[in-house]
Amino acid sequence: MRKTLQILIILLISVSCSQSKKGAVSENRTLYIFDLDSLKRTENYKLTIETKDSIIKYKYLNLDDNEKNVNLSFNINSKTLSLDFWKFELTKKNKYSESELSETEFDLYKLKESITDGNGPMLFNINYGILNIDNGWGKKFIYLKSDNNSKLTTNIIKTLNE
Repeated sequence: MRKTLQILIILLISVSCSQSKKGAVSENRTLYIFDLDSLKRTENYKLTIETKDSIIKYKYLNLDDNEKNVNLSFNINSKTLSLDFWKFELTKKNKYSESELSETEFDLYKLKESITDGNGPMLFNINYGILNIDNGWGKKFIYLKSDNNSKLTTNIIKTLNE
């Protein structure tokens, strides 16, 4: 009886731990890499979005090169983004809207503490993930669900340059 009770407790703990992970979504993304507003190349990614408690994790897996993977987390309570060791804060709500990408508008995030060689502004929404990363040196990285949409990428770059 005692052994059965121990097994039951272990099962309940493992089930409750697995239920704290509210869900995972996977989608394909194409990364458009621009240098001085000119398209240089594209790369294919698989995005996995996992929600656990008050943190949403966005894992961008490069399908050709694991060294180009990107991991981002969003803290629902503080509304901050974390990319590696950098922290980004919300600077402008509803900066960009495109129904082709998401029903939710994209907010603009910037580094909490400006540093030399730090990333530039980032467009993000909780359902889509990051729309772009700007390295601050003229390179822009745009993640899209669709392939080869030059009008959309031009519009995003124009919005970021405003």
